[in-house]
Amino acid sequence: MQTAGYFMAFILCVGALGVAQAIFVNMTGRTFWRAMVPQELRFQVKPDDEVRLDSFMQLEEWAALLFCGAFLVLPLIALDAMGFIAIFR
Repeated sequence: MQTAGYFMAFILCVGALGVAQAIFVNMTGRTFWRAMVPQELRFQVKPDDEVRLDSFMQLEEWAALLFCGAFLVLPLIALDAMGFIAIFR
């Protein structure tokens, strides 16, 4: 039961991240990985990156990731209450 619960939690997190990424790309036209990596590494990965992040754009990307995590709390609490996972005990 525990293994199935952690598998469901993994699928839930990956799916939510994919949906959040799709919504963010639809709204802004860019993915939210740029704010998570240092600028030097970002230009090593994609040297011709035309996006120049200002502080508000970085805040947008971090907020999108944090909102994704905030929306995952209730389903994880529900999985914990049903006994599938044990992360809040």
